[in-house]
Amino acid sequence: MLANYLNRKIPPYYKTMYLDDFEPWQILEAKRQEMRSQFFNDSEDYEVHFTSEIKVK
Repeated sequence: MLANYLNRKIPPYYKTMYLDDFEPWQILEAKRQEMRSQFFNDSEDYEVHFTSEIKVK
């Protein structure tokens, strides 16, 4: 996949990535990868509840 090829050299996110001359899109992608790994590796189960109400005039 092209995205994996382009992102292969991006290290894990750290706060001073901008000082090491990373582009903004690379910093954003590093943070996204960190967030994905935290979300999918947590042992907690997530539940989402939707409530909708329809009013007819």
